[in-house]
Amino acid sequence: MKISRRALLQLAASGLATTAVCGSVAVVGAKNLTRPPGALVEEEFLARCSRCLRCLDVCQPLAIRPGHWTDGPRNLGTPVMETAKCIRCMECIRYCPTGALSRIPKDEVLLGTLVLVRDVCFAWQKTRRCEICFKACPRKAFTLQDRRYPVLDMKKCDACGLCIRRCPSPGSLVLSSEGAKRYQPQPGHIITRLDDRVGPYEVAPAPYTEWLANRLRSLAQRYGLTK
Repeated sequence: MKISRRALLQLAASGLATTAVCGSVAVVGAKNLTRPPGALVEEEFLARCSRCLRCLDVCQPLAIRPGHWTDGPRNLGTPVMETAKCIRCMECIRYCPTGALSRIPKDEVLLGTLVLVRDVCFAWQKTRRCEICFKACPRKAFTLQDRRYPVLDMKKCDACGLCIRRCPSPGSLVLSSEGAKRYQPQPGHIITRLDDRVGPYEVAPAPYTEWLANRLRSLAQRYGLTK
């Protein structure tokens, strides 16, 4: 499959224009959104994120979506997390080319605060006996009151979302972005190598230029610009 040079240049130019517009528009009152693991504090995140959506491309559980106009023009094109879907594979961090996502180890990730809604929970409503969240939690953050009713210990919970994905009663467990851990940028990160604490790579990230070429090729195919 061949792509004309003109088509590639058009795609590249449109991508750069979108990045420039989205990155420069500052709107008072723009929403604070849930970001991927390792995200810098919001103002620094918005300043560094290039809206390339490379993190979205590599997210296997489809836990990342691009921000749209309803999120505020300042957030347009930035990665937004659906925390309950995140499996902490850390690929989004590995592939981020700008440092908007700090390269932290998995055990430092905290995406928010988990809430147990007793008015919806099967066990608390005595609809049926259910211990799924208790058995699913790898950190033993749930105990069973009277050997039947789940109780959440927030000090042990790291908001991994595993209990939400396995819970048979939608709405019983809610993960909010409140309390999510955010990071300050490293001094001089533009000219020095980022501190990479993610861990060993099973498959090393592709170079940014290779990823960009593949993205342009896929866009060209989607919009019928290939020869």
